Amino acid sequence: MGSATPSRLTAELLGTAVLVFFGVGALVTGGSLLAAAIGLMLAAAAAAWIFGGHFNPWLTLASAVRGSTDWLGAVAMIVAQLVGGVVGALLMWLAYGDSGVQAGLGANRLAEAASSGKGLVAAIAAEALAVFVLACAMFALGDSERAGFGLGAVYAVGTLAIAAVTTASLNLARTIGPELTLTLAGGKADWSGLWVYAASGAIGAVLAGLLYPRLRPGAR
Repeated sequence: MGSATPSRLTAELLGTAVLVFFGVGALVTGGSLLAAAIGLMLAAAAAAWIFGGHFNPWLTLASAVRGSTDWLGAVAMIVAQLVGGVVGALLMWLAYGDSGVQAGLGANRLAEAASSGKGLVAAIAAEALAVFVLACAMFALGDSERAGFGLGAVYAVGTLAIAAVTTASLNLARTIGPELTLTLAGGKADWSGLWVYAASGAIGAVLAGLLYPRLRPGAR
């Protein structure tokens, strides 16, 4: 599987679970959007420092498009990340119980205005731009010691910027994990908007993989 060694896949699964559990937890407990953004920033930084990885299917896709990750390995890592997202959401269910399920487990929801027309286009554009910036930040930071905090900061800013439109996914594992867990727990799951998060994230990731080498041709 090329770059997807067993240790890397384990790290991707565990790191994504940490990112989802701690990053979304503030929303489940009724915390403010700012608290959720700060929690996400710190969770992303901690996951990167402890496990080292992408923890996000869109970052892995962008890396594969750029040629930094082999495609077979990328597919394996994305599967591990999606499983990790479910594990993180299941841990939220375990920690917060029925009250967490009733609160929606922090699942992503589109704003009412984003259901059609210009609002839908704006939602797709917002998520795509946020993922694009996140992937470009990953490329720019590389494996430096600043990478964890840097990516965490981009997650936080992206969350604050577009939460009113899409509740800020930026990560397919973060979207699917809580939604699947709500389905299993008998909560109010809603899969109708999944295609928006999937399409917008893929657009942002592919554009980052294609354009970043041209924006910074000398970058590693």
